[in-house]
Formats: sequence, structure tokens, C-alpha cells
Amino acid sequence: MQEILVAIIGIVVGAIIIYKIYGFFFSKNPKTGSCGCSNCHCSSAKKHVK
Repeated sequence: MQEILVAIIGIVVGAIIIYKIYGFFFSKNPKTGSCGCSNCHCSSAKKHVK
């Protein structure tokens, strides 16, 4: 019984890791900043000066 639970948890953790890596490399959302946000100080997009 314990081996089955360990195997299920291992499969779930592996699936989550694969999903995160896939989402990191193949994300369709455009990210303008190096930190992933678009309106913060680390954004590399040019800001308009009034």
C-alpha cells in the first residue's frame, strides 16, 4: 500500500515539474520584462515620457 502511494505522489510531482518546464519554454503569453510582468521597474519596454 505504501509503495502505491509513493508511486502516485512521484507521478504527480513529475507531471507538475514537466508542466512547469513546458509552460516556461512554450508560453504563448508575451512577457515584456525579465521578471515576467509588464508594468514594473524591471520591464525592458520603453516608457513614454510626458
